[in-house]
Amino acid sequence: MIMQKSTMEKVYADECRKLKSQIAELEQKLEDATQSLNVAESNLAVRNAEVDSLQNSLKDLDELREFKADVDRKNQQTAEILKRQGAQLVELENLYKQEQVLRKRYYNTIEDMKGKIRVFCRLRPLSDKELSFEEKNIVCSPDEFTIAHPWKDEKSKQHIYDRVFDANTSQEEIFEDTKYLVQSAVDGYNVCIFAYGQTGSGKTFTIYGSDNNPGLTPRATSELFRVIKRDGNKYSFSLKIYGGALSR
Repeated sequence: MIMQKSTMEKVYADECRKLKSQIAELEQKLEDATQSLNVAESNLAVRNAEVDSLQNSLKDLDELREFKADVDRKNQQTAEILKRQGAQLVELENLYKQEQVLRKRYYNTIEDMKGKIRVFCRLRPLSDKELSFEEKNIVCSPDEFTIAHPWKDEKSKQHIYDRVFDANTSQEEIFEDTKYLVQSAVDGYNVCIFAYGQTGSGKTFTIYGSDNNPGLTPRATSELFRVIKRDGNKYSFSLKIYGGALSR
């Protein structure tokens, strides 16, 4: 009986050792499985974050595709508008060229109708010296085309001109009746303006004037450069001076 008890204890002890060993092995496996689970959960979190990032990128990509499609539509609309405007611009340029040709033709026809050679007369006012001697004008201008002065037997003698400017006419008014000839010169027509008269009749004042009251030459030069600037994008101009000098 004692021997049987001893044998049973030994068997029990062996079983306990085996169970403890199995428990330890299972605990180790559990620990390994837990670690693997933690790693898997960490990897899963990373993958979930990557998926979220990809989904956001995909959303951004869809928005970019939609934006690109909208830009392409607007570019196409803009291209069509530019095409139509280009055609309109070509048509307007052709109309402008036609208008320029007609304007030159009609303008210079009108100038020719006025006369290829026109004679203007400007009456000089009395100078300070003449006024000091109480001299008086004997020449008058009944209208803008006629001058008159006393003749034999106190009868009035008249002379007809293309235009008459009385003594009160300003330099600006003189130029207004001649500045259109600058346009004729730019259009390619030969134009000449000169003053004729005896010494002291006012030729230099009419043609050159003064710094404060310029005459035809400086005003015509300014008008010439104004016309050139206005049409500078359509034509090319050059200016040459012969036998003269530029001065301010």
